[in-house]
Amino acid sequence: MKNVLNDILEDAKVSYKESIVIGNKVLEERLLSIIGNAKSLLNQFQENGKSNLLVKEDDKSIESSAIKKVQRRVPLWLMRPHQKNYKILTTYMDLSENDTYPIFLSLLEKNSGLDSKEFISHYNQMKSFAEKAHGRIFEEEAGKVKLWEPVADFIINEFKKRRNSEI
Repeated sequence: MKNVLNDILEDAKVSYKESIVIGNKVLEERLLSIIGNAKSLLNQFQENGKSNLLVKEDDKSIESSAIKKVQRRVPLWLMRPHQKNYKILTTYMDLSENDTYPIFLSLLEKNSGLDSKEFISHYNQMKSFAEKAHGRIFEEEAGKVKLWEPVADFIINEFKKRRNSEI
């Protein structure tokens, strides 16, 4: 299993470099997500020494850790307007009217105020389960972005609290 994950990781890294050369942003995003998830699985494998990484209990543990990370980090991000995560999250919340409807990734990128590489790098960290990711905030389907369901209510409440304190 470990060898398969290493092969996936190496193939994804090579493909990611090629996607930059050809300028395919969608492919870049997906490959960064694959790289992050493969690294996370490898870390789990090394920490646990387990050959079966796809156990439901592990999935619940990963999700629980991701939720706790978001609950720790989002309130801090919302107090630091200079941070890139703040810019991406608040742009999303404004454009989606507090997650009322999903928005296109390209619209989020365009309005974030970040250059493309900065945006993609941070956005991918905000939709991954990887151990060193910023925290899973978003999920994406067919180019549309929305808040990740397990943390959506928490983020909306934190965002509204911040907005109310500014008034």
